[in-house]
Amino acid sequence: MNYPDVPPPQNFDELADWLLTVDSQFSPSELQGAIVGALCGAMRLPGARWAQFGFAVMGSSEATIRQFSGLAEGALGGLAREQFELLSGEDMAFQPYLPDDDETIEQRTEGLSDWCRGFLGGFAEAQAYQQKNAPQNDAGEAILAPSLPEPVRESLSDLAAIAQATVEDDEYDEDDAELSDDPLELDSLLDEDGESLDFAPADAEAAERDYMEIIEYVRLAAMTVFSEYGWVEIIEQQQQKQQQQLPASEQPAPPGATQFFKSGNKTMH
Repeated sequence: MNYPDVPPPQNFDELADWLLTVDSQFSPSELQGAIVGALCGAMRLPGARWAQFGFAVMGSSEATIRQFSGLAEGALGGLAREQFELLSGEDMAFQPYLPDDDETIEQRTEGLSDWCRGFLGGFAEAQAYQQKNAPQNDAGEAILAPSLPEPVRESLSDLAAIAQATVEDDEYDEDDAELSDDPLELDSLLDEDGESLDFAPADAEAAERDYMEIIEYVRLAAMTVFSEYGWVEIIEQQQQKQQQQLPASEQPAPPGATQFFKSGNKTMH
């Protein structure tokens, strides 16, 4: 059965409800993070393939996949399409799917950790997909995309640190030290093992400020990865424009990332 008119989930709660529909207890934050990470890794798929991707991320059974493949094609394919539009929009409206503010700080921090973990997993899957489907040169060797830009490597490293974040109940002692002057500095957010957020506020209000600033950092980090590496459509356009302005003898070879797209079709193969 096909579900062509199924609207994609628009937020954490709607994605959580959809997951229950397909008999899954998987984290909505991690699933959206994985799709966004794959998009930022330059993965472009049709709706049915995004459904397969989502089921693989969730570790769904074959029976679940057979039963809900049509439902997932509409929901996850639409979700991927909408997330791409948000990531590439001029208004920078992209937002990670995270638990609502009425949840405890522990639950929200766990959701943030889940989101970062999903993003990194999705980005890694996109990298593996590119390597598997890379074109070959005359010697039969894979032509791989260039190494990741420095801003992308830094953003991924920061997201990996935040993915390990946890918040313990005893971290909210009212006698704790004051906040760091720069709460976005990762060294002030993680303990010496990089395993927990260093929330040491004197009150819950300060904890909320810390949390919101970390969310904004994560949001901007994801958009940095997308704009610097994953938005191959605009990168390709910019490079073509630059090449048109150069003499033929000086025009560079096209970058590896754009070689994964067929001319006139931005779907990966």
